[in-house]
Amino acid sequence: MKLKNYQEDIVLHVLDIVLEKQPELKSDITFFNDVAAYVLNRIPPKYIMSERGFTRLASLHLLNERNGQGMVSLVELVGLINRGIEIVKGRRKAPVERELFSYSEIGLPEVKVPDASDTEYFHNFPQIIGRVVDESTRKPLYNACVTLYIDGEKALPAEPGWINPYITNIATEGVYSFWPQALKHKAQSKKSEVRITIEHENYRPITIEKKVHTEGAFRVHNFIHGESIINLETSCLKRM
Repeated sequence: MKLKNYQEDIVLHVLDIVLEKQPELKSDITFFNDVAAYVLNRIPPKYIMSERGFTRLASLHLLNERNGQGMVSLVELVGLINRGIEIVKGRRKAPVERELFSYSEIGLPEVKVPDASDTEYFHNFPQIIGRVVDESTRKPLYNACVTLYIDGEKALPAEPGWINPYITNIATEGVYSFWPQALKHKAQSKKSEVRITIEHENYRPITIEKKVHTEGAFRVHNFIHGESIINLETSCLKRM
């Protein structure tokens, strides 16, 4: 397990949204990271331990509707991001003008522009959470085996530690979580069939199905997706 600052994931996600209409800045990794660094240096950190910490955070704040202490407000965050964008823009020097030439004039082969039809996008999935309880008692159900499938295939994890299938346990009060690996696809916009199966030796199995819409990106997102997290709420299992 690795230590992660949850605030970093929130900042990167919101910055990605703010720059949506400025693709030339969004695709500039150096600019993107400079703005993120500016914002993160001005808000308090909140650390979690990867999958385990995220799942506990979900059980405390997402399912029980409690507010996380130390979380920066969305209004404040957007304000800081916009300020950071302007400051980083101001620090940049004007590009140096270069003399135009033909590759053939200096003995080099012409550079071929890639065909747009060959472009493949990364479709990044948000984290997925849910909870398993006994239908009669409404108490958390432990040792339930929860498996995630995307488009009929068992989903691979985005990072080590986000296991699939997930076994519910007492530490997270029956909450499970997944972070599916990004998929490559030529379509810029894609709908995926997400299926969750929940099984327990003493209970009747259930299946949850959901369609998830994703927009293609040019890089794999290595952060928690904040407000985009898919909350499958509570699943109640019947005893056999």
